[in-house]
Amino acid sequence: MCECLWSDPCNENGRHVSKRGVGLAFGPDVAEKFLRTNGLKYLIRSHEVKDEGYEYQKGQRVITIFSAPNYCDTMGNKGSYITMKGSTMEPTFHKYTAVVSPTP
Repeated sequence: MCECLWSDPCNENGRHVSKRGVGLAFGPDVAEKFLRTNGLKYLIRSHEVKDEGYEYQKGQRVITIFSAPNYCDTMGNKGSYITMKGSTMEPTFHKYTAVVSPTP
């Protein structure tokens, strides 16, 4: 289960040591095999900061979505959420920036 939760997509085929030190990095070939085996169109995941709030892995089938803008008040990233509508279930991304928290 740990491998499923902490592994990250990368754009190089195969499996690799993760840059985070836990889990693995998996390439588009690994993702494609998983999706095909399980009859899925996309793998949508989170828990990894992305500058624009989301990012596709090469092949456009693995999507990382990250909803916390300016993560830890230091990263400067946008936040994003995803909607999927209609019979095609094509993803639409909605990006936003952080707002300054009011001081007490």
